[in-house]
Amino acid sequence: MSQVTEEDKLLFEQAIQGVKPMNPRKKVDIMPEKPKPVSKRQVRKKLAEQIEPASYAQLDSVSAHETLLYYRKGLRMQDLAKLRRGEFSIQGRLDLHGYTEEIAQHRLTQFIHQGFLRKNRYLLVVHGKGYNSDIDFPVLKNLANRLLRCMPDVLAFSSANQKDGGTGAVYVLLKGDKQRDC
Repeated sequence: MSQVTEEDKLLFEQAIQGVKPMNPRKKVDIMPEKPKPVSKRQVRKKLAEQIEPASYAQLDSVSAHETLLYYRKGLRMQDLAKLRRGEFSIQGRLDLHGYTEEIAQHRLTQFIHQGFLRKNRYLLVVHGKGYNSDIDFPVLKNLANRLLRCMPDVLAFSSANQKDGGTGAVYVLLKGDKQRDC
């Protein structure tokens, strides 16, 4: 252990000259104020604002066995081919079976947003084929088809392979680090 020299002591005394000791009873809270909690309504509103509603309603309905495919301009065809073949590790799954259209929309929007924040690239969304639907077209499949096209974080999606749900599910490719600022 080193010894403190007289010169070091003098330098220290000069450096702290004029400094007053703190009163231990007068403590200052250095933690910033906690942010106000955000309501679920505010979160839903913010997520809904990210969707481009103009293009949302312009698509024709798809049938239960129809294959889905969508990709944004600029996506590498190798990445699209890999997505279509399911040649990746699925980083997140969402099963929409049994949800109403409104709840499914909220869950899907939240799932994609959380996947993007976690820097996931490949997701699987199981929407089902709509065999129990009251109308001629599968409600949740059409919802997923319309909604995913409008989400800015989604680069592409494709109907899944039979082992992952076939035309009752889609593989989703999210933006990567290079595309996040676009």
